[in-house]
Amino acid sequence: MAQKGFISASPFKVTVNAKQLLKELTVDNNRAMGQTIRNYVAPKLDQKQERLVKNFKADKITIELKAGPRASNTSGILGGYGNLFSFIGFSAGDNPTGVIEKIFEKKFEFKVRRIGKSGKYKITFFIPSIEEIYGLTPIPWASGSSWVSGIEKGMSNVGSFLYSSRGFGQSNSGTGIQAKNKSSGVSFRNTPYITRLLKNFKRTLVNFTK
Repeated sequence: MAQKGFISASPFKVTVNAKQLLKELTVDNNRAMGQTIRNYVAPKLDQKQERLVKNFKADKITIELKAGPRASNTSGILGGYGNLFSFIGFSAGDNPTGVIEKIFEKKFEFKVRRIGKSGKYKITFFIPSIEEIYGLTPIPWASGSSWVSGIEKGMSNVGSFLYSSRGFGQSNSGTGIQAKNKSSGVSFRNTPYITRLLKNFKRTLVNFTK
């Protein structure tokens, strides 16, 4: 998959009180304070980003998709029928979550700016945008649509999805097809996925000392 524009980070701003953030540090001037905050933030941001990657890899949806066309529907999104890999229509051997993993592993940048004479500093974090992740996760059979967005907001043709672990000859994944004249009765449960992970990550940036 092409990664044109990778990565388009969106700014996320947090205002901090320097004295509260650096309770035990004494700094003589504003320039030194700015650098001290940068030195404090950088390793903590790395730790939080590592946690984001860990949470992404441990997510039930990620695990199910990485398991391929014969996985069980451990996420429960399809009510236990088939699996997401086959339902979305990936080809056997695809690694659909790989591009997201690369986005989350790319080092996140930030900048620190003093706010007047208030003693407060604004930290701007540049983190992945959900819009770009949508753009880099296309549904194989629906140009312009994102499978990540589909998982979170719903997908069409749910009832016509047929799955067989023994396989279908005309199937991209090998185990799933969309049958126009048959109904499996499968249900689809919209589930927060990447938006939830990013929301939780932003929450850790607001409570940066935790």
